[in-house]
Amino acid sequence: MAPRTVTGGGNGGRGNGSGGKPPREPGRDDRAPRRDPRARAQKKRRGGAGLIAARTVTGLFALAALLVVGGGVGGYAAFRYYTADLPSIDGLRNYQPPVMSRVYASDMQLVSELATERRIYTPFADIPPLLAQAFISAEDQNYWHHPGIDPAAILRAGVTDIMHLGSGHRPIGASTITQQVAKNILLGNQINFARKVQEAVLAVRIDRAMTKQRVLEIYLNEIYLGEQSYGVTAAAAAYFAKPLEQLTVAEDAMLASLPKAPNNYDPYKAPQAAMTRRNWVIDRMANDGAITQAQAAAAKAEPLLAHASGRPATVPGAGYFADAIRQQLVALFGDKRTTDGGLVVHTSLDPALQAAAENSLRRGLMEYDRSHDGWRGPVSHITVTPGTDDWQPQLGKVTPPGGMLDNWRLAVVLSTSPLKAQLGWLTPNLRHTPLGAANIGTLSLSTVRWARHAGNDGANLGPAPRRMADVVTPGDVVMIEPTDGSATEVSLRQIPQVQGSLVTMDPLTGRVLAMVGGWSYGLSQFNRVTQAQRQPGSGFKPLVYLTAMEQNIPPDASVLDAPFVVNMAGGGQYRPGNYEDDFLGPIPIHQALEQSINLATLHLAARVGLPAVAKTAQDFGVVDKMPLIYPAVLGAMETTMMKLATAYAGFSQMGRQVTPSLIDRVEDNQGNVIYRAPAITCANCDQPSPDHAPALTYSGAQIADPQSTYQLVTMMKGVMLRGTGRVADTGLAAWQPAGKTGTTEDFQDAWFTGFTPTRLTSVWVGFDNPQSLGDNEQGATVAGPIWNRVMTFALKDEPQIPFTMPSGITLRDTGGISEAFKTNPGPMAGGVAAEAGVSDTNAGDVTGGDGNASVPAAPGTGSTASNTGGAMDNAVGGLY
Repeated sequence: MAPRTVTGGGNGGRGNGSGGKPPREPGRDDRAPRRDPRARAQKKRRGGAGLIAARTVTGLFALAALLVVGGGVGGYAAFRYYTADLPSIDGLRNYQPPVMSRVYASDMQLVSELATERRIYTPFADIPPLLAQAFISAEDQNYWHHPGIDPAAILRAGVTDIMHLGSGHRPIGASTITQQVAKNILLGNQINFARKVQEAVLAVRIDRAMTKQRVLEIYLNEIYLGEQSYGVTAAAAAYFAKPLEQLTVAEDAMLASLPKAPNNYDPYKAPQAAMTRRNWVIDRMANDGAITQAQAAAAKAEPLLAHASGRPATVPGAGYFADAIRQQLVALFGDKRTTDGGLVVHTSLDPALQAAAENSLRRGLMEYDRSHDGWRGPVSHITVTPGTDDWQPQLGKVTPPGGMLDNWRLAVVLSTSPLKAQLGWLTPNLRHTPLGAANIGTLSLSTVRWARHAGNDGANLGPAPRRMADVVTPGDVVMIEPTDGSATEVSLRQIPQVQGSLVTMDPLTGRVLAMVGGWSYGLSQFNRVTQAQRQPGSGFKPLVYLTAMEQNIPPDASVLDAPFVVNMAGGGQYRPGNYEDDFLGPIPIHQALEQSINLATLHLAARVGLPAVAKTAQDFGVVDKMPLIYPAVLGAMETTMMKLATAYAGFSQMGRQVTPSLIDRVEDNQGNVIYRAPAITCANCDQPSPDHAPALTYSGAQIADPQSTYQLVTMMKGVMLRGTGRVADTGLAAWQPAGKTGTTEDFQDAWFTGFTPTRLTSVWVGFDNPQSLGDNEQGATVAGPIWNRVMTFALKDEPQIPFTMPSGITLRDTGGISEAFKTNPGPMAGGVAAEAGVSDTNAGDVTGGDGNASVPAAPGTGSTASNTGGAMDNAVGGLY
């Protein structure tokens, strides 16, 4: 029988509040003994207290549960709030930071850097492990182990910040390297609670999505390290002029000391703070086991900086060339890719030739300036006290004038005697030595004989100085250049007012080897090679003579050197003259070019026709459209040096069009070639043989026939041997150069352009605001010596090879002069006797010879001549 279930009981059958008693064990008495009422009351009290305690604990647990749930919900809501607009980390997977482009010379010297952020991206595999560890020791010791954030570091930072509440102490951070990547690339530099939450969340996501090595690679290439350098590679170049693999432990530590505060630990501005921070990083590296204690001690003994580098060295004097490269890159690839695309640009620049070109041009400008302007006086004046160093801080405050060269110094005259002056100057300022070291030197009167003062009329110079006081007095601040090989002798310097430009190229390929666009790129960024529009003067005349050769007029044909008058349809006359103011009558064409005779050139132009001359000039790219007026024949229209030099390069290549190029090739940041200079093809280079030279073909259309061009080149060789270019030919006869002088009306422009088969140089000297260089200052005497010095340097290692004579040409002696003649010429334009040209016109008459012969001017000139009579009166053109 199953036991009974009791649902009631004593006490009148009232339940005990427990829902009934459990069943009794069999054999037990159903009756319970009586209990003491006091015990019952005590038990009741104990039961009530226990019930209250149980209920309190239950309530606390319920409250805690409520708080946990509420906190979780609130935390989740806060998390959703702060992370609702978090950026995606997908961009980091294909991270492409702005990377500076680098421009290299032909010998791989650095020419310039193009960047909004100076960065050289380096893959993790190429970053030395010790350098990476230096940053980990300094910034994030648990980097390899934490999940993107470092809870222990956060706790330490929190405790420290709480302890310093109200003290003004700057809160310390606990950002890991991963958090810094998230902040720098995805978020920005704002500091607040919400941003720190976002930073931490992103760091965890980044750590899960990417390898530690990849994150560290991004960090070491992204971080700003001062000196306008982003990433470790650019910083190593800026501070130490070294690649990463050559850095020492101390240099690794110095770079790793900078992310915390690049300005506060700048080794130039705050060397002591930088040294302390660097040594702290070294200690951390030793504590982490990255280096031994012995290595740490040796590293601490190293100087902070071996030398004040600041930036990687670049080719001196290449500012104009570098700027022309930048402009071309922007035209090819746009501004952003040029400065942020990490391009590697290989150029044609020859650094040694560039230095020679710059030195030669500056020497020529200084020689002209001294002989014409004399001494223009000191830069400034300060008070000096004999026997003291009070001049040093005063001199340090004087601003160097624009255009002062890097190897010049500002100096103050300390004392003078009749034959000498004592000067003091400071070494170039270093950032950790504001004034630099003081130097004392001597200026001798024998070196300043040129320093004459302008006369009362402001034009003529006074006598040469007879004592030093005629030139300088104590307190004068002047520019000097320490003399080579002497620590005490100096030379007096001043910046010329005259300007000049120069370009040298390989005429075979068009590669520009050197370019000097003015006295100093620091003074003026205006490039007078590519931007200045100037009259070429007589430098234009070869195009007239080439036109005659193409019309089969032989070089020994007679041309009339006699008065040349154009009666303008609108009234007035164009009546130019010769430089010598005389007339030679009928002379051979080659002599007219050699001596640069104006009137003979005009008569020849009338014979061949202005439209024909214009076509030649336009085909060779000297001008886009030549005005059909006779002054243009003498160079009275504007062009650039680069255009004129390129035309002469076409002469050297027997009439083949040459395209000038500064860039050989461009590679993108992956090493792919994305641009090459105009192509050179080789017919047999795929099967090279020592028995056969490469069969090279250069791009460029044939714009003049080779026979006619060779005739012109032969006559231009005569210019160098017997004509106006004799000065420039000194010492170069073995290379048989060809060339032409150029001098414009009133001696405002002086040119010399000449070439061999392998090198071409063009030189211009003049004032930016056109004015006369002075009576008889011709292209031969002003520009010729500059050209000679550059070409002497450029040709010293070049073979002495003649111009290639094309088929259909023979050399024949004409009165002791060897000239080129066509073996099978076609009909001659106008006939040999047609001295002044034939064709119809409505412009007026051209009068030649003694004035008795009158022939029409060239066709197509009517409207132009009639509308530009005044221009023809004022634009005479070339003189010599």
